[in-house]
Amino acid sequence: MAEIEQIRVSIKRPKDSLDGKVVGYIRSNPFGLEADYSQVITATLKNHWLPLALFSSGLRGEELRQIGIWAIGQLEAQISVIRRICGIVPDPLVVTSNTSMQASDIVASDSPSILGIISADQEISSTDEDDNDDDEFLDSQNYQEMTDIKRMFGWDKQNGG
Repeated sequence: MAEIEQIRVSIKRPKDSLDGKVVGYIRSNPFGLEADYSQVITATLKNHWLPLALFSSGLRGEELRQIGIWAIGQLEAQISVIRRICGIVPDPLVVTSNTSMQASDIVASDSPSILGIISADQEISSTDEDDNDDDEFLDSQNYQEMTDIKRMFGWDKQNGG
């Protein structure tokens, strides 16, 4: 029977360094998972690097997309654990992968927008040279745009609105 070629990874770090503390934490089986140390390390590497490694080896299309979705899901779950344990409130300016609306959908009307105009290369430029239009900020069109923006970023769901 032919021998399978394997890659060996070894990590040595001083115990009191940040790297050593991370390795020690993972070795301690902190959540009582049935996975051993090497499985946790390998899973962590896959979560972060598998889609990029497969892309660089030539994989494209639906299979790469599905693997990317899986990896993002794993990373989002880890983000959630870190936030809960560390007591970190989500940053409302961070756009998650659940966002289905695009800024270009909001700017699609012919009327001037507080978002400006998105050019063909997706850069946003202002349509108004004057920044002295504070009275215009509260009109109904701008209120609707702000509501759309909140929905686009998921802020309406976070605040129960």
